[in-house]
Amino acid sequence: MANVVLVLVAAALTGFLQGSSTVVAQYWSSCKTPVNEVGSCVLVAECNFIRQVLQKPILGQNDIRFIEASRCGIKDRKALVCCAKPSGSPPAGSSPPVAQPVTSRIDQAPSNVDKRHLLPKSPVCGVQYSDRIVGGERTKIDEYPWTARVQHFDNRYGETKFHCGGSLINEFYVLTAAHCVSGIPRHWTVNAVRLGEWNTATDPDCGEDPDDCYDRVQDIDVAKIVQHENFINTKTEVHNDIALLRLARKVVYSDTVVPICLPLDGSFASRPYDSLKMFVAGWGQTEDASGSQFKLYVALKGVPVERCRAEFPTARIDDRQICAGGEAGKDSCKGDSGGPLMDLVVSQGQAVYYLAGVVSFGKQCGLAGVPGVYTKVNRFGDWILNHLEP
Repeated sequence: MANVVLVLVAAALTGFLQGSSTVVAQYWSSCKTPVNEVGSCVLVAECNFIRQVLQKPILGQNDIRFIEASRCGIKDRKALVCCAKPSGSPPAGSSPPVAQPVTSRIDQAPSNVDKRHLLPKSPVCGVQYSDRIVGGERTKIDEYPWTARVQHFDNRYGETKFHCGGSLINEFYVLTAAHCVSGIPRHWTVNAVRLGEWNTATDPDCGEDPDDCYDRVQDIDVAKIVQHENFINTKTEVHNDIALLRLARKVVYSDTVVPICLPLDGSFASRPYDSLKMFVAGWGQTEDASGSQFKLYVALKGVPVERCRAEFPTARIDDRQICAGGEAGKDSCKGDSGGPLMDLVVSQGQAVYYLAGVVSFGKQCGLAGVPGVYTKVNRFGDWILNHLEP
């Protein structure tokens, strides 16, 4: 059945649907992409982003949904798609879409500055109430309380499993990697997020005293997925690997569920991540097993971009990415994809964690001398704010 769907999608987009009427008027007309950007209704060959999606080795359910939602008309029996940045030029006699005046856009939606109130500030975010910051590999129950687990539903077996991580950024949103929602097998669908987890075998989690227990985990359905519209995921490079998950209901903050702060202040633009000590936390693959029962963390040092490019010569590493790690046995592995790379900032005696990066890709886990690559969050501040809703 999945193969049939893929054939139909490919046929629709490459233009061999019999009996389709020709609708020339729609070609290069103004439209809205599935992520609500102003675009032009063009052929697939004129939209690099859609072409990149179709070139993936495996098209997931979210890829197919995005492609179907992008369709905006038919021309000469070929499907047209709404493209934010088409590569072609409008034919003579037509005009490209005109962006709305600034005043009109402000009337319809809050500006990014106005939306900043949707994100918490310290001490509401980025603060953990454990008395330890670094130490062993296993965290305490209430350490890194913004760490989320992203749940996928396996349509083949009717099972739910956790394959990715994420970071809680406010009462309604979790930030994760785009490859966790798009670059996934066809039979997986993102359906929920778990917060407040520590020991995957117990709920609630308790301290040494069995009567001293924390709140139970919060499993919340995902109401909306917003993947970066220019996400690239090929065999050689990954870019714009970031996505937002809007939750179906408001999160309840507790000792084990706290949002992390985002580095949107201008002072973070020049933050020297390539020389900082940072932290990664999650339940991902370890050297001993496919996943940990307990939440783990590891301290990683930033790596200069020149060294990172030498390790990934075809990946086109740029200033929208952070490289960190490379010490043997220390890395963020597959189960932590989409999880947080955390930057600890001490200001006025208060230690506050900021989300420096999102776990994106790497080579073999914990390989000596080979860093991991992370999406640099402060370069996507406008994108995040653009897509937040009250």
